[in-house]
Parts: sequence; structure tokens; C-alpha cells
Amino acid sequence: MSLELLNTCASLATSVIVAATTIAALIQLRHLRASNQIEGQLAINALIQSDEFTDAMITLQGMRAMITDPELAESFRGPTSAASPPQVIRMRRAAKLVGSNLENVGNMVRNRLTDRQLFIEQFCNVVSEAWDLLEPFTRVRRKFSEGHDAIWEDFEYLTILSRDWMAKRGSAFPKNMRRLLTEWSDLEIPPARAKRGESEGAAAT
Repeated sequence: MSLELLNTCASLATSVIVAATTIAALIQLRHLRASNQIEGQLAINALIQSDEFTDAMITLQGMRAMITDPELAESFRGPTSAASPPQVIRMRRAAKLVGSNLENVGNMVRNRLTDRQLFIEQFCNVVSEAWDLLEPFTRVRRKFSEGHDAIWEDFEYLTILSRDWMAKRGSAFPKNMRRLLTEWSDLEIPPARAKRGESEGAAAT
């Protein structure tokens, strides 16, 4: 075997080894990325299903009434301070917990650090509801903010993705698979006793 042929064979062998090493590294990186995404998704699930997040969402149901109250409206236009009314501090703390966390999730989704479809299929309704609850506060903060970046832009981005998916798909359930329950409007459910205030109002009319 000539020296030239040996050199050619050695070069080919080196190329094969380099290619195999590159492929192995890419596979390892892909597995690592998948593992990181799974860990990130589990952390997001734990956050949104936590008692703190749920309590904050319940608190935010009073945001619209509070932020339009002439006695309290001014307290939402600037930073929170010790002089802020306690109920405003509590409301803004809930807003920060929900809004800032969904802002972080939106940033992760936009930068492909977590799986967009997996998150939206699970939590699109939560994101949409949270935006509705926080929209009055978001409007005020954007109007009176002195910064260049609008508050919660990635949260807004995440809401658009969620609502677009809900409008186009509405459900992650496979289309061609049979259902165990009928259409939602046809479901039979046990009767519920009216609350005292509701029953008295109905009787008065």
C-alpha cells in the first residue's frame, strides 16, 4: 500500500470520527435541551397551580372596581409606597405576582426556552383570564410609565398566542377520537341551590 493511499485512508477515517463525534454531540445537546424544557415546564406548572398564584388571581377580580374608584385611582399611577392604602398594596402585590410571572413565561416562550404548544394547550385559558383581570392596571401603568419598554409586553405576546390558539383550535383533544362526554351544552348536571341573595332578588322581581 502506497504512502499516498495510507494518507487518504487516514484522512477519511479522521473525517468519519469527527462526523460521528459531531453527531453524538448534537444528540446530547438535543437531549439536554429537552431535559431543560421538561424541568422548565414542570416549574411553570408548579407556579400556576400554586396556592399563591390562585389567591392572587382571586384578589385581582376586584382590580377593575378598585382602579376606577376616584379615591384609590391615583395610588395605581405611580410606584407603591408606605403611604399607599393597604388594599391597593395588596392588589398591586397580586398584580405583580401574576403579571410578572406570566411576563417571564412569555419571554421564555418567545425565546424558545420552553415548549410553546405544550404551555398554551395547558394554560391558554389562565393566561387569557389573567390578562382580562390585569388589563385596567396595564393601561394605567403604560400611560404613566416613564420607561421606554411597555409593561408586560411578553405577557401580552403570550396572551395573543393563547387567544389565537383558542380561536383556531379550542381544544387539544384529537379530532377523530370518540368522546366519553357529549357536547358541553348537552351535559346533564345536578341542580344547584341558588344563593340567598340571588333567590331573594328573583322573588322581588
